[in-house]
Amino acid sequence: MQVDNSVTISGLLHHIRNGKKDGKYFLFSVKQETPWSDGTTRRDFLVSRAFLPEIQERVQALPEGTPLKVSGSLHSSLGSGELYVYAQGVEVLPA
Repeated sequence: MQVDNSVTISGLLHHIRNGKKDGKYFLFSVKQETPWSDGTTRRDFLVSRAFLPEIQERVQALPEGTPLKVSGSLHSSLGSGELYVYAQGVEVLPA
């Protein structure tokens, strides 16, 4: 059985300190802000991994807080249960 785990997310770029991991991939996250009914704002960060060199370079060159759309495949980390997006495409959105 084949499972499609493709996702597309949008939000604001958040650079992760020491985001370069052994030259294999570049870590960054997409920050999403969701208004709640009580007037507060929930801030969530979905960590993304860029393996392709052209995507690594593009994301590294963008300033913090750039609105973007990331498409890729969703994976979970064994043990921690955290979700990651393996970025296959990055599009800068208008501000």
